[in-house]
Amino acid sequence: MRNRVLTVTGVLLVLGIVLYIIGIRSTKLHISVAAEPVVCLGGVRATLETCASGFPITNSLITTVIVLIIFLIVILTGTRAMQMIPRGFQNTLEVLVEAFYNFAQSIDRRNVARFFPFCASAFFFMLVSNITGLIPGFGSIGLCVPTAEHKEAAIVAPITDVTLAEEPEGAADFFASWPLACEKGTTLVPFLRAPTADLNMTLAWALASVALIQFFGFQALGVGYLTKFFNFREGFMMALVGILELISEFVRIIAFAFRLFGNIFAGEVILVVMAFLFPYLLPAPFYAFELFVAFIQALIFAVLSLVFMSLATEAHGGHHSETSAH
Repeated sequence: MRNRVLTVTGVLLVLGIVLYIIGIRSTKLHISVAAEPVVCLGGVRATLETCASGFPITNSLITTVIVLIIFLIVILTGTRAMQMIPRGFQNTLEVLVEAFYNFAQSIDRRNVARFFPFCASAFFFMLVSNITGLIPGFGSIGLCVPTAEHKEAAIVAPITDVTLAEEPEGAADFFASWPLACEKGTTLVPFLRAPTADLNMTLAWALASVALIQFFGFQALGVGYLTKFFNFREGFMMALVGILELISEFVRIIAFAFRLFGNIFAGEVILVVMAFLFPYLLPAPFYAFELFVAFIQALIFAVLSLVFMSLATEAHGGHHSETSAH
C-alpha cells in the first residue's frame, strides 16, 4: 500500500513539473480582503468591493445562508424520528453534541447548561464555515467584473485586495483561453466565499460573545458585577486593575474578530500563493494544514467564550456567587 501511494505521488509530481514547465498554469489570481457584492439589489456596483447604491448581496452572505440551510436540514433530519436508543444519523449527531458537551463540562461543570447553547452553536457554525473555503469552486467560480485599470507585469496589493498579476516575461496563462475564463482587464468576483473570511461575520460573533459574557455576569452577580471594573474601595492599585479589566472587555471584541478572520483569510492567501507557484502538488499539504486550522480556530473561539463566561460569573476574589451556586 505504501509503495502504491509513493508511486502515485511520484507520478503526480513529475506530471505537475512537466505541466508547469510547458506553461499549463494560471498566471493571474485574485483574492479580496473584503467580501465582494455579487448583486447590488436596487442599485449598481461602484467598485469590486462596494455598491454605489442598493443593498449588497455579498459572496460571504450567500455562503452563510447556505451553511444555515445545511444546519437546518441536518437538524430536521436528525430529530425527525428520535428514538430512546439512537441509531443511524441521530446517533451521529448525538455523539458530536455529547462530545462537545463533555468537553465543556470539564471547563465549567456548574454553568455548562447555560453557556453550552451559544458555545456549541459557535463551534459547529464556524467549523463548517471555515471548511467551506477549502471546497473546490469557492473563490474560483463567479462573475468577471471590469477593473478600473488593468495593470501588467506587477504584483498589486492595495488595502482591499491581493492580486497576483501576469508574469512580466509573458508566461502564457493556459486557462485564459478557456471559454469561461475572465478576459484581460476584468477581475473575478466569486459567487461563494467562506463566511469566516469576512470580518463582518467574525465581528458579529465577537459582539454576540462579549455581550453574553456581560449578560451572564450581571445575571450571576447583579449590580455587584460592576465592582470588577470599578473597585475604588481597595486602594489605587485595585482601581487601576479594574480599569484595565474594563479595557480588556473591549479588546476581546477585537481579539475574537481578528483572530478568526486573520487565520481563515491567511489560509486562503497561502493556498492561492501555493497554487500560483506550483499548482499541481504543492497545495496538497497546505490543504491538510488548513483543515486542522479550521477545526482549531472554531474550537478556540468556543472555548474562550466559555472560559470568559465562566469567569464573569465569579464574584470578586474568585468565589462563586450564591446565585450561580444554585
